[in-house]
Amino acid sequence: MNDEITILVHGFNRGRRDMAYLEAGLRRAGWQTRALSLPTLFGDMNDCVAAMATQLDDITGRYRRVHYVAHSLGGLITLNFIRETRPQNVGHCVFIATPHGGSPLAQLASRIPGYARIFKPVAELMPTAAYDNCHAQSDLSLGVIAGCRNSALLGKLFLSGQSDGRVEVASACAGAARETILLPYGHQDIHHRPETCAQVLAFLSHGRFSRRD
Repeated sequence: MNDEITILVHGFNRGRRDMAYLEAGLRRAGWQTRALSLPTLFGDMNDCVAAMATQLDDITGRYRRVHYVAHSLGGLITLNFIRETRPQNVGHCVFIATPHGGSPLAQLASRIPGYARIFKPVAELMPTAAYDNCHAQSDLSLGVIAGCRNSALLGKLFLSGQSDGRVEVASACAGAARETILLPYGHQDIHHRPETCAQVLAFLSHGRFSRRD
């Protein structure tokens, strides 16, 4: 796998350390990785894509295939990055709990005066935006992992039972994904679970998830 690398992209108000569990699992399996650190608290989508491009500039042309593993907002950032930079060596992509259709919780937060103006990524999470960028990137080898454990208080109050407490399953399951899989975890911990790591490895290796008994 010397000619392949996997890029790990964190979500809203997180950093590269939030992807450390998956990164460690991938490295143990022999994969080269790079975890990014993006301005996902105060930066807008353009800021995040620009930061991603800067941090990946030195790998251009060095690898036959570049794979992407992203959590939550990180999936939307990755889609925009691929759409805008049009890299020719995109391999497999795995998006975990990415709100392709937005989240009602973002809409709720936007009603707090000044919140969306300060925390700019919230605009990308609004259900009114409801953009499924996967339709514009239908050639992607994309696997979607959605969580279906809604144990968070806000999730129970404002989301359907089919959610991970932050993102509803219907929003996470992108229409153009090659495969989707549901795992019984919440939004905050789904990417810190051994089963999630195993499914990520399966998709990166074979372009499909492992069968669950």
